[in-house]
Amino acid sequence: MAARPKATVKGEIPKDPEKIDRILTSALHEFAQTGFRNTKTEVIASEAQVSKGLLFHYFGSKANLYYEVAKWSISRMNDAADYNVWQSAPNLKVMIERAMRYKIKMQLDYQDEFAFSMALYGGTGNLPEALATKIQALLEDEMKMASTDLAGPVLSRMAMRDGVDVTTVKDLFLMMTDLISDKAQTYMTTHPNAKIEDFEWLVQQSLTYIDVLEHGFLK
Repeated sequence: MAARPKATVKGEIPKDPEKIDRILTSALHEFAQTGFRNTKTEVIASEAQVSKGLLFHYFGSKANLYYEVAKWSISRMNDAADYNVWQSAPNLKVMIERAMRYKIKMQLDYQDEFAFSMALYGGTGNLPEALATKIQALLEDEMKMASTDLAGPVLSRMAMRDGVDVTTVKDLFLMMTDLISDKAQTYMTTHPNAKIEDFEWLVQQSLTYIDVLEHGFLK
């Protein structure tokens, strides 16, 4: 189960986990549908069946609520994902293709989470500066996880040529995933309603990158 925000101030009255779940669920839906700036906290509170005062008591600010929703949403997706889809792939090309098809399937069951994550990866330009910095760090951690927890087992099964350290390959793969993430963010900026399947072009481009990573570029 995804971790919930917990009270950290000594002596603070324990927070009701059911109310936290309702607030996070409501906030996820609203942020996914209308974005950070257009979302009204009174709407979130009403849908969660709590007072606006309680919402701010639990989360402090709209920006902090957005950040907690981002962590919660990513955690829910990671908990639900079957990592074996990635980790059992015989090579990086198959892993990328499997990941794309699998994400399309998951999108049907986690519509708000995917809509929200697409907005996250679409850029942080519309967020307050401090919040944008925290969200960017969160996304970078996710990309690093992809290059280690997901791609790591695949790379460990691939035969490296003499003199090549797998750590070097992981570093190159991480740089490649950063590039792909930048391209996805740029695309989302101009196509804010894009769905996972609209990124087929990026999948094909990623496969080209991986081919060069695996085989080099010299004739």
